[in-house]
Formats: sequence, C-alpha cells, structure tokens
Amino acid sequence: MAKISFDLVSPENLIFNDDVGMIIIPGKDGDLGVLPGHSKVMSSLRPGRVMVYGEDKNLLKSFFVSAGFAEINPEKCIVLAESVDEINNLDKNKIKKEIQELQNQDTEDSKQQLIIANAKVDALNSSFYEKI
Repeated sequence: MAKISFDLVSPENLIFNDDVGMIIIPGKDGDLGVLPGHSKVMSSLRPGRVMVYGEDKNLLKSFFVSAGFAEINPEKCIVLAESVDEINNLDKNKIKKEIQELQNQDTEDSKQQLIIANAKVDALNSSFYEKI
C-alpha cells in the first residue's frame, strides 16, 4: 500500500508529521477519507475527530480539532487547526462540567464554545472509523 504525507498543525506547533496510509478528516460538509493519490481539495473543518491510520489500516492516532482548514493533494495532506487535542487526553467529566457552565451563558463566544464542547463529547462517545 502507498503512503501519503500528513501534517497536523496548530497555531502553537507541528502536532503530527509522518507518512501514513489514510486519514479521515471532519470536513465542513462531511467526513473526508484521504488516501494516497487523492485529488486536490481544500476544505474548512467542523469540530470533530481526525483519525490517522497506518498502511495496515490500523488506527495510529486520533485527534480532536475545533475548526480549521485542510489542504489535500495526491502526495500530501495538511490540516491547519485552530486547536488540537489528542483524544486520549480529553476528560469527559471535565468537558460535561464545562458544558453545564456554558449553558448558563448567553454570549456568542460561549455558544461557539458550547458547540465545540458538545462535539468533544460526541467524539469521545463515537466508535465510527475505529476499525477500517
């Protein structure tokens, strides 16, 4: 199986950089499965999981991105994310507490934070794409 170069970048630093077998990205209009040789695409991202697979289709890493952009071409995929968390580092109880606090606020910023927090809980509860 061929490989595709993948970079996951946050405003602070380069989070992930390696040649991988496949990536699944939370595109604005739906999930994008990226394989080597993918056609050129640019997409904005919605809050969700970025799943990184090896050539053997085993899940290597899973990240949560809050928003951003993806640039895909046949040889490389670059995800520029506003914020990135490794799924394993997310604490569901802490996020649920944050959701309760945000529900009592009525600002535009708190509404956006609530959307992201709910998406984190959904990502933690999801088993989609765990096995390909």
